[in-house]
Amino acid sequence: MSFRKRNVDQQPKLPAGSRLSAYNGQLLISTGVPSLDDILGGGLPVGTVLLIKEDRATTYAQLLLKYFMAQGIASGHHCALATRDEDPGELMHNLMWLATTDADEDEDHDKRKQAQQSESDRMKIAWRYSHLKSFDSSLKAKPASPIAPASPSSISLKDLGKSGSGLTKQSQPAAGTTEPPPQQLPFCSMFDLTKRIPQQILEEASVSLIEPPPEDGSMDDYHVLLESIRKIIIEGNFSSALPAPPNTTRKALRLGIHSLASPGWQMKSPHDLYKFLHGLRGLLRFSFGAAVVTVPAYLYDESPFFIRRIEHIVDAVIEIESFAGSSVHNDAPYTQNYHGFFHVHKLPVLNSLLPPSTKLSVLSGGGSNDLAFKLRRKRFAIETFHLPPEGGMGVRQTEPTPTAVKKATVKEKLCGSLPGKKDLLEF
Repeated sequence: MSFRKRNVDQQPKLPAGSRLSAYNGQLLISTGVPSLDDILGGGLPVGTVLLIKEDRATTYAQLLLKYFMAQGIASGHHCALATRDEDPGELMHNLMWLATTDADEDEDHDKRKQAQQSESDRMKIAWRYSHLKSFDSSLKAKPASPIAPASPSSISLKDLGKSGSGLTKQSQPAAGTTEPPPQQLPFCSMFDLTKRIPQQILEEASVSLIEPPPEDGSMDDYHVLLESIRKIIIEGNFSSALPAPPNTTRKALRLGIHSLASPGWQMKSPHDLYKFLHGLRGLLRFSFGAAVVTVPAYLYDESPFFIRRIEHIVDAVIEIESFAGSSVHNDAPYTQNYHGFFHVHKLPVLNSLLPPSTKLSVLSGGGSNDLAFKLRRKRFAIETFHLPPEGGMGVRQTEPTPTAVKKATVKEKLCGSLPGKKDLLEF
């Protein structure tokens, strides 16, 4: 019996900007937010659908969708965007971009760094604790290198026009084209919210903008959208069921759908949305792609079973609950540190019995769901929720408060004797 060494060149190569899960070997792509990747178990598995329930008063769900698209362009992936309420081209032009220098770090990190450097203001409990790592409830990504140049198969956005099928500005790679090997790009980049994606990089990127047909009531938007996605997967060589041409490097597909099931989407039957989600999930299961869908769930508060059925169809569900406009959280002391709660309702489970986050996650390890998010000037972060100390830390109390004095007076009246008389039980 002879043994032959495996040839490395003949092994299938992973798409750029992706990695394998250490838990179940599933191919993962980043969402653009390091803390969200940690909650999902290392990243978003290829072939899954992530549902984000929008908030009533804010656009944090749209911000997460922008992170997903910006990370795809930075990793050299093919990005497809569909929306009915806003202009998809304007949404792509407003994407955030990379923070490539150390000066792009947020002000929270600078304050923590200055506090660690000031030895006079730091209180040492014991000498054995001085070399221990400081506690941090958040995750941080490394700065990213410049993205790889666009492949010859990608077509500029300004050179493409509309088509009758509702698919616009789509770059269609030619079959059998040979592409250079992808550069070593970071899995998750660090973005700066104060920066916008350069126009040249956006024109060189592989982007498809899916626009629904005109609002005349004659066509079903969900059917047109599903057929457009099917066309992108087949013509872009993203299907894993079809063999790839020789000497061709596969790319990952990122699909973003903004405000699905909003009143702007036309449908002939309420079940058309369920059919679309089932069809989308079936297409992505046999393709090198993943989807992020935002849904205005607050519009369906009177019919909770509608949203619950949608949650059952998709693979992962997260919800953003902002403190803005809420009378319950406005006066709470934790609103100074956080901007809202981050709820995880469902996690993707592929090739395993349990979600990978139960073993690999730092923020939500063991199934805990006490998470909150904060939006700073340059970044969006998800952290473990902690209540602030009662009474605050900025004021040093040397005298008892009026409330404590009042309680002590009442206690003396209840436990002692009448005024002017000695209690027989006192000794």
